[in-house]
Amino acid sequence: MFENRDDISNSGFFQEDEYRISDDFTGHSEIAARGYCRLFKAQRQGQWFVLKSLKPEYAADPVFQGLLAKEYGLMMQLNHPNIVRFYGMEQDAVAGTCIVMEYVDGRTLEAFVSENPPQSVRKAVARQLLDALGYCHGKQITHRDLKPSNVLVTYNGNAVKLIDFGLSDSDRYAVLKGRAYTEAYAAPEQLEGMDVDCRTDLYAFGLLLRTLFPSRYGRVARKCLQPRKEKRYNSTAEVAEAMRKHDLRRKRIPWLVAFLLAIIALLVALPLLWNHLHGTEQSSPETPPVPDTVYQVLTYKDTRPEPRIKSENQTLHHPVTIITGTADTAALTARVQRTEDTLNARKQEEELAQEALDNAIYNFKFTVDSCFKPVDQYTKSDEVKTSNILRDLLRIAEYKARIRECQIRGQLPKSMRNSFYYYANDRINAKKKTYTQNYPRILFSTNEQQVSDPVYRPIWEQSKQYQEEGYRLRDEWERMMRAEK
Repeated sequence: MFENRDDISNSGFFQEDEYRISDDFTGHSEIAARGYCRLFKAQRQGQWFVLKSLKPEYAADPVFQGLLAKEYGLMMQLNHPNIVRFYGMEQDAVAGTCIVMEYVDGRTLEAFVSENPPQSVRKAVARQLLDALGYCHGKQITHRDLKPSNVLVTYNGNAVKLIDFGLSDSDRYAVLKGRAYTEAYAAPEQLEGMDVDCRTDLYAFGLLLRTLFPSRYGRVARKCLQPRKEKRYNSTAEVAEAMRKHDLRRKRIPWLVAFLLAIIALLVALPLLWNHLHGTEQSSPETPPVPDTVYQVLTYKDTRPEPRIKSENQTLHHPVTIITGTADTAALTARVQRTEDTLNARKQEEELAQEALDNAIYNFKFTVDSCFKPVDQYTKSDEVKTSNILRDLLRIAEYKARIRECQIRGQLPKSMRNSFYYYANDRINAKKKTYTQNYPRILFSTNEQQVSDPVYRPIWEQSKQYQEEGYRLRDEWERMMRAEK
């Protein structure tokens, strides 16, 4: 049998070891990441994955190891097309102990919006994001760090992928419940260290909704961004329904305007048709127009003689009332336009007022932190010897913040001043409360007489200065409050 050794074709079977694909990850390339984790893009068996592991400086810390394990435990409960998929936790030669998850070929929500996509695509993205959040909340999981960089939109199909559950939490976990958020997208209860729930994610969604639709869904976003979570929507389903009703109202407006114009045209045509059919003459041009009256009501009496004998089938001829005259179509159209302009102006005024309130609330967060900064420095120093100084520093910080609140409130529209006052008052009281909770070692009613005179004297003098400054600021605040009344 002739054998051609140059023929490389083979119709037999390959041995298992001849073309074996490795289970190890290859082609590692690091992805920029903040926080305590680092990310790698790596390939295995012809597919791309993302490996998430701890940075070297955190790798040996049990707390951060627990956070990584907690994220893995939460994510393995989720299986949704709009949430990045987790495959397992493995040991890799480059990344070390890492979470293996889906690689998403997409861009962040902010980059997606910069491409100026059409409204229909933006709506689809918002719906998918709400669907993903609702699925998480149904599993009793809150994301707690919802922001544009944690929402990816794929290049192929513009599908949403919610990522980075490193700060997420669930009622099933009783440990590792530290404060976690990105300040620009954090709800007030997160900043104050209070309990969070699904409405906390809805606050951040309100900010993302404004990113997606700068001039649409204003009422929905405002309710999501209420400072008190009791006033927000209770679920993503309620948000989706509010958006649906908003779209329905917008679709009805053109039809409503067209219907009104059709009614106007019909009312104009009816008198002309009546005159044409019955041979009546229209009013002469010299007839002065009736101000603000579109139609004239005329009564014609039937002059036919009444029959002497009335049968059951006969009816009396009564006066007939018809509508005639010239309708002022331009005046009606102008009146409709004035009504629309008034409604649009009122809506724009409300949106501007709400925007001013949101900006004031956002800026006041940093104002309060700045006012209480000396208190923080004092409580964390080694010079804490008496509660009087802490008491007086707290008084100074409180009334500095209250004076600033009065100044900001005076610049807001009247309709928003009460809302800002209640928010600012709650914020200041919550800030004061943290010192009694976080620094129990500093008593607020120590017996200063027990301190020897040489030691206590300079402390007393310093406290006296702070006390006078606190009283002065309190008097200034009270004067401002009386002036407002």
